[in-house]
Amino acid sequence: MTGLRDLRRLERGMIYVRWFGVAFAATGVAIQPSYPNTATRTAAWVITGALAAGNLAIWGAIARITTDRDWSRLGIAAFVFDIAIVMAMVSLYAYETPYVTWALLFILPLEGALRYRMRGALAAAGLNALFFVVQSIRVADIQGTGFDFPTYVFVVCVSTLIGAVAGTMAEGWHKQSVALEEQGERLAKLDQLKDRFLATTSHELRGPLTAIIGGVDTIILRADRITPEQHDRMIEMISKQSHQLARLVEDLLVTSQAQSHKLSLRVESSSLEGTVGQALEAAEANRRGHQLELYVEPVDCEIDPARVSQIARNLVENAYKYSPERTRVSVDARTTHDGISLSVSDHGPGIPEAKRDELFEAFSRIEETAAGRDGVGLGLYVVSELVEAMDGRIDLVSSPKGTRFTIHIPCTVRRNGAPLGLVPDRDEPTPLRKQG
Repeated sequence: MTGLRDLRRLERGMIYVRWFGVAFAATGVAIQPSYPNTATRTAAWVITGALAAGNLAIWGAIARITTDRDWSRLGIAAFVFDIAIVMAMVSLYAYETPYVTWALLFILPLEGALRYRMRGALAAAGLNALFFVVQSIRVADIQGTGFDFPTYVFVVCVSTLIGAVAGTMAEGWHKQSVALEEQGERLAKLDQLKDRFLATTSHELRGPLTAIIGGVDTIILRADRITPEQHDRMIEMISKQSHQLARLVEDLLVTSQAQSHKLSLRVESSSLEGTVGQALEAAEANRRGHQLELYVEPVDCEIDPARVSQIARNLVENAYKYSPERTRVSVDARTTHDGISLSVSDHGPGIPEAKRDELFEAFSRIEETAAGRDGVGLGLYVVSELVEAMDGRIDLVSSPKGTRFTIHIPCTVRRNGAPLGLVPDRDEPTPLRKQG
């Protein structure tokens, strides 16, 4: 069906078309030199009056309609009304000028195409074909001749041709309109994304940069007045802030590459234990007394270790950030039948059901859980883009008692330097470390 916004515009336009039809019909009835009887002339005026009254009723309905469903119903009713009026007028003038009034039937496929594209055009052409059987029989009876098969074929073929052409054009206009609308939505979304990018990144970059600049200036300008312990704390703080800044830039780089469809991977044989360990070390700065439980199977995988580590780091940082202090965060990395899985569980407040659709959008943060938390809102977006690039998938289980993200990544897995032929016993994972 034509879009409801287009349908509204069409209904308003059809009001003017019907008024033109009323004027045309009234003129035609008035100048018609003769009628077979008074009843036929009266019927012609009745049909003209019905067209005017129906158009007034549709006009009034347009002013009162407020829902899309009612607009759709009005469109169907208006189309049926127009079909009835046109066919009534053609049938009425069968006694003398059938070849003139038959041309009115060609209006219906055009209107059907405008309303319902190809389906409407062909449906109207089909109705014309059925109606014209009855009409041809009636004309033959009035004129005392046989069924005019050539004329019937001609009118039906022209009606179908008009419907097909109009329907094809309507389909093309519709596709173009949808494409332009989608393009407009994408541009609006990108513009909104740009504004959010500038607002969030400027804030998040300013903090680490200010700390780094302040720390370096303090060491340089007050080198003779700070103790060795203070000097070491300053260096440690600068290192921490530098790594935080580097991680933010790394997430921004992945975001940029994903938006431009230039995200690439560097696959190599890597230790799953070492990859997860690097992620935990990078996320340690966000840990607030959480109890970390970690289990990793000792295998080598054909993966991009930097990207998998980035996925694990973002998930663990997310768990640290949105779960209460001193609660348990669990990380579990195992082999599967076609690769590896990485699960990160926390005991936070969970993710509201209504907010899960926007969870993996760029710069998206859930208000109920993000209040008072630092962050750009790129962590889970980066995770989703990297997992998609690896042909993996993300499973999410969340409730008020906590959240668990499970990442499935297809890859080749080896144990102890030898090919892994069978899936290892999942009930006996090898612990990497357990921190209280």
